[in-house]
Amino acid sequence: MAGVPSPTRIKTHQVYTVWEAAQALGRHRQTVIRWIKDKGLIADRSRVPWLIQGGDLKDFLGYRRAKVRTRLALHHLYCLGCKGPQEPDGKFAEYIQQTPTIGMLKALCPSCGCILNKVVRRADLEEIRVKIEVTVQQATPRLVSLPQPCSNDTSAKEARTHGQTQFG
Repeated sequence: MAGVPSPTRIKTHQVYTVWEAAQALGRHRQTVIRWIKDKGLIADRSRVPWLIQGGDLKDFLGYRRAKVRTRLALHHLYCLGCKGPQEPDGKFAEYIQQTPTIGMLKALCPSCGCILNKVVRRADLEEIRVKIEVTVQQATPRLVSLPQPCSNDTSAKEARTHGQTQFG
């Protein structure tokens, strides 16, 4: 299971065993034991089963979640390959308009060469252009309507023959 589990699944005033905490978070019990032994999760290890205060578990998960979240500068894009914020290669990016107010900023990662994507507001584009060069492209037009129905449209034929059986 990917990602950091949500602390909203834990009740602050409840005491959990390792097994109960693992079940509540959708993790294996060995993961919770590893959190206690290696990662600093506070637990009462003086007796078996080990007991974990709900508030301590909630704080631990909230800290881990906050550590994972990355706040990007407006001209930075997140690279999935490098696992961090990157300034586009050559300080060049391409903006593709998707709606009247929002578009996709695309660039190359200078470290690994992956394609970086970031959804940005059209209003922020001028501020981004101060730091990097941005080329604006219009989105490809979508299919709105066709002048005539497709040749493989069988809905009218099916409506006429619906309910009739053919015997050969």
